[in-house]
Amino acid sequence: MQIILTPIFIIFLLVSLRAETYSVGPSQDYNDLGAVPWLTLVPGDTVLIHWRDEPYASKIFVRVSGTAENPIVIKGLPNDKGELPVITGQNATTNAQFAGYFSSEWTEDLGLFLIHRNNNVPPYDDESYKPKHLIFEYLELTGVKPENTFTDQFGNTRNYNSFSSAIHALESDNLTIRHCRIHDNAQGIFTNSNGNTEGYISRNTLIEYNEIWGNGNTDEDGREHNIYIQSAGTIIQYNKFGSLRSGSQGANIKDRSSGTIIRYNWIEGAARILDLVETEDAWEIIMFEPDYHDVYVYGNVIINDMTKSPFATNMIHFGFDNSPVEAKRGTLFFYNNTVYIKGDKDIYWYVRLFDVTSDNDPDTEEGTVAMYNNIIHKEGTTNLELMRDSGTLNFYGNNWIREGYAELGYRATAQINYPTPPIVGTDPGFKDVSNEDFTLLESSVCIDTAGTLPDSVESRYPVEYEYVKHTSRKNRLLSGSRYDLGAFEYANQTGIEFDKELLITDYRLLQNYPNPFNPITAISYRLSAVSDVKLTVYNVLGQKIRTLVNEKQSAGKYRVSFDASGLAGGVYFYRLQAGDFTATRKMILMQ
Repeated sequence: MQIILTPIFIIFLLVSLRAETYSVGPSQDYNDLGAVPWLTLVPGDTVLIHWRDEPYASKIFVRVSGTAENPIVIKGLPNDKGELPVITGQNATTNAQFAGYFSSEWTEDLGLFLIHRNNNVPPYDDESYKPKHLIFEYLELTGVKPENTFTDQFGNTRNYNSFSSAIHALESDNLTIRHCRIHDNAQGIFTNSNGNTEGYISRNTLIEYNEIWGNGNTDEDGREHNIYIQSAGTIIQYNKFGSLRSGSQGANIKDRSSGTIIRYNWIEGAARILDLVETEDAWEIIMFEPDYHDVYVYGNVIINDMTKSPFATNMIHFGFDNSPVEAKRGTLFFYNNTVYIKGDKDIYWYVRLFDVTSDNDPDTEEGTVAMYNNIIHKEGTTNLELMRDSGTLNFYGNNWIREGYAELGYRATAQINYPTPPIVGTDPGFKDVSNEDFTLLESSVCIDTAGTLPDSVESRYPVEYEYVKHTSRKNRLLSGSRYDLGAFEYANQTGIEFDKELLITDYRLLQNYPNPFNPITAISYRLSAVSDVKLTVYNVLGQKIRTLVNEKQSAGKYRVSFDASGLAGGVYFYRLQAGDFTATRKMILMQ
């Protein structure tokens, strides 16, 4: 038998043969984290950091790149109690191999792990080069804050910058941070985009399954946060975000990205819970990315306890901080979240849910908040106001909200519309608020009352999971005719297993996304029963172009990719036939 090796397979084989695991820790090849050959790591390499009693204290410069198939992984190995290896910024030292790589003027004091191309030591990295496909996991990162010191590349003792972070990426592509504990830093995570060429843009940042808390500085400038992300493409999911350091005026999540998705997280108090605002120094690129103006926030538990510090008086900010030119003017899609607020007037007399900023120019569009299927509950005497200033808030689907709320803050000009009026009451039916159990009782009015999401949302970002305390997830299982309001499904708490696929109650063909497209788009549909399914594409003359599906399928949700490469631009139609159900939609191929 003759085996033919393709060039791609040969490259994959060579990369696999070169890949190494560098083990750090007691009785390992490397006792010191700084001794790993960080500057020459190649795709597929893993730095395996074993737990030890004493924290590691090394500052690392990361300029290397992995690939999608062979990322570079920096991974902690917990002990038998599940404790993660700790890397601290306090008394950390820059290893001799990094001499010259950190800028002595400013970059060395910015982080424990600094992700940046090499601008200082020949041969220099080209300005189009970025560190790529890096994964940090199972690490505890702490102690990177201005009152702590480190030993720099010249042997000098220095303090960290007030803007420093445990992981500080000046530019990166496909950076993933998961299963980490990040606390007691000026900032937990920072990614930047700072320039008008691609080499300065961070892309595709994924932050998941982490516990992040106690970051921020004890000052009033509010510039440091639990995480601060400015990336073209950001997903933040399955994390627990605890409160910031007492005295900090920062946000829990500060985001200046395009394509932002914040879903299935537990998010506690900060001066801002979410700060979703304009890009700054890379607007020439990020502002023109798809979905720059829209943000999707869903399936989260958001807690603003105003009896504890810090807390928010204006919880969720959407629009801009400094520059109205780059302001987000699209839609904040806010759905299936559980929001719990506790406050009394002797602490602060109001709390505002949304703050949509405006430039007060009647000729420019302001941002919109679209609410679907949320629970907004407040306890205590503090006034709940929905909108601080400007913009538009639309109630869709069904939302439950505590009675006695005010629509607008003092002198606000915002518009509030009720295409679907909310359910107003005094008790949403949480199981045990005192123990932060926001799942629903069987008697809750929020059960089986969720409305339908629009096709453009359902086809892209459906509610498929729910948060599990803490830093985990599970499938959101449907029982009854409709989903429940908020972040949790009552059926999931009963121990009864439901087959989500069999409980879909209707047939539906969704609008393809993206539309218009070139050359690939996704077509989604759902079936409520086992059916003979045919999904077909036609041109404007009614001629069949392609059959995408022709088979029997079980009840469930489906997504099919359509590649129109080789077809002329123009209008096409796709048709779903499933049993007695037939539906047709239009799509546009751009050339």
